[in-house]
Amino acid sequence: MPDLLTLAFAEPVVALSYVVLGLVGFGSTLVGAPLLAHLLPVSTVIPTLAVTDLVASLSNGWRLSEHVVRRELWRLVPPLFAGSAVGAWLLFTLPVQWLMPLLGGFVVLYALNGLRPREAYHWALPLSPRWAWWFGGVGGMFSALFGAGGWVYAIYLARRLEDVQQIRATQTAVLMFSSGVRVALFLLAGRLLDPQLLWLVLCLLPAVALGLYIGHRISLRLDKRRFLLVLHGVLLLAGSSLILRALL
Repeated sequence: MPDLLTLAFAEPVVALSYVVLGLVGFGSTLVGAPLLAHLLPVSTVIPTLAVTDLVASLSNGWRLSEHVVRRELWRLVPPLFAGSAVGAWLLFTLPVQWLMPLLGGFVVLYALNGLRPREAYHWALPLSPRWAWWFGGVGGMFSALFGAGGWVYAIYLARRLEDVQQIRATQTAVLMFSSGVRVALFLLAGRLLDPQLLWLVLCLLPAVALGLYIGHRISLRLDKRRFLLVLHGVLLLAGSSLILRALL
């Protein structure tokens, strides 16, 4: 069983992380991992959040299933698996810390561009569905490398779909597949066979449920303009957290 100090710190952090996921459909690992790493080893944090992400995406996916745009889901899933395979290979062959500041810098610049004040906020022209292979592959690779591919799928879906609930639901469905791949990788590596880690996951599930509920309730009040502003805010936080993790 985790000690009380660990739980007292981890529970609110995880709840906040899943408020973000419930609100915009991704970001739990990018918000939670840098904070939890102050108290727990990264080798414990990332597998733990991979399992809680899978549980959260399964729960959200069931609840939001009627809003999933399946044609976009099936466009993203095949390149997601291919990108995850590449990311897993890089994870075990390259010093990942070299890539983290570059990724973080790109995300921060992208988010700052999206947050620029505009008289009439609008998104760029819709992407061609052919871009699904690029975004799905890159998202899968970053998911395997950093547990941080959700923002890539979000960029694609926000430029393909208009309805906020469809974006969130389809994003959640994509993350279900992505989280499943990450859990499988950690299981094959033997990391999920640690009883202490499994106890930690079980203790954090109530915080996951609370965060998802709060995030979902907030999301029902957002139109697409506000949703995209929140999305870019999360991207800014995500990119900054990656740079911080790379420098520490």
